[in-house]
Amino acid sequence: MQVTISMLQSGDELISSQGKVYRVIALLGSGGQGEVYEVESEGKHYALKWYHEHMATLRQREIIEKLVENGSPDIRFLWPMDRINGKRTFGYIMALRPNRYKSIVDLMKRKAEPSFWALCTAGYELADCFQKLHSLGYSYCDISFGNAFLDPERGEVLICDNDNVVVTGLSKSGVEGTLGFMAPEIVMGKTGPKAETDLYSLAILLFYMFMLHHPLEGAREADIKCFDAVAKQEIYGRTPLFIWDPQDKSNRPIAGYQENAIIYWNLYPKFIKDLFITAFTEGLHNPNRRIVENQWKRAFIRLRNSILQCPSCGVENFYRESDQIGAGNICWCCNKNINKPPSIQIGSTFVVLGKETELLAHHLYDNFDMQTVIAKVSQHPKDPTKWGLNNVTDKEWIWIKPDGTKSAVLPDKNAPLLKGSRIDFGGVEGQF
Repeated sequence: MQVTISMLQSGDELISSQGKVYRVIALLGSGGQGEVYEVESEGKHYALKWYHEHMATLRQREIIEKLVENGSPDIRFLWPMDRINGKRTFGYIMALRPNRYKSIVDLMKRKAEPSFWALCTAGYELADCFQKLHSLGYSYCDISFGNAFLDPERGEVLICDNDNVVVTGLSKSGVEGTLGFMAPEIVMGKTGPKAETDLYSLAILLFYMFMLHHPLEGAREADIKCFDAVAKQEIYGRTPLFIWDPQDKSNRPIAGYQENAIIYWNLYPKFIKDLFITAFTEGLHNPNRRIVENQWKRAFIRLRNSILQCPSCGVENFYRESDQIGAGNICWCCNKNINKPPSIQIGSTFVVLGKETELLAHHLYDNFDMQTVIAKVSQHPKDPTKWGLNNVTDKEWIWIKPDGTKSAVLPDKNAPLLKGSRIDFGGVEGQF
């Protein structure tokens, strides 16, 4: 048996460009570019990426230096924060990823089972992260499975492997991307990575997360006997075809072989499927028609707003707003009817009200403030059949009954969830 010897050993001490001393604790993992270690400095623990000698190029060193100098666009990026030089190679320091974060590979292998609520949150956060990156003029260059992590409970995300991020148009990354995530124009050698190709890769990653399948792998992939580099170039670059292309059905997923693509596609409302259709039809070859981050953010907020639990089996479903008139939804799991749930309409925003629903500043002001909580659904302490909307702000609301009579809802008090009643939140009104 061959024993692999790490480049660094536990107890080794390294001095950074900022003059800090880092002590190596343990090897965390290795890959094509180098090895990642847990290190400690002044009582705090970090991760150190240490490059293999053949990967420690001058261009890579310059990229790291620039990233350290410019600083992170957001705390959700495990960004290079300090640099360490060795005799024949170098490395950089970044924050240590907490164990609660799981990779998208874990999601695909069902080793992580996020709720739909957490998945919608993660989709929103990923789009928000890359929007912040692109707004600073950067290109990520390699959005793929291995670079995004999510907390299956909370939906929070972390972006790692940021050492290939470059300023769009001014410098060249050390990578072109990961085959299967690369835009067709990169696969065919027509261009290099940039913000527009990042948008394509992001759409691929999001499709994988929500459908557990690749958007271009349907009947044509199933017919290939050897899925080698030539075959992949054909599927991903030369003649890509979306499995749910509304005009060309020749690449539909095969039942019994590509089941995830069929099962999950049918779970989601039309508006989210329409975005994916645009991303992988018009946006397949036209970078100007790719779905931008704000479109994804609004879609995943809307998708999360529509989640309701089946009263029979308890699983999450997505309420179709178009079904407000009619019998209701049918649970995808137990096939039983789900009656129309309590809901609130605030302007154009529709929110299903469940026992754990929170109204956020974004719901009222359309400002992407997903942190400020305005209201929480609450249960009457003496009558569990009665529900209300608890005012968690320091401002007074006005509750307007269906007959037009009004009453004040003070901070920490509740407005009953009465159909036809309204709440004036202060310049913004919602109707139950």
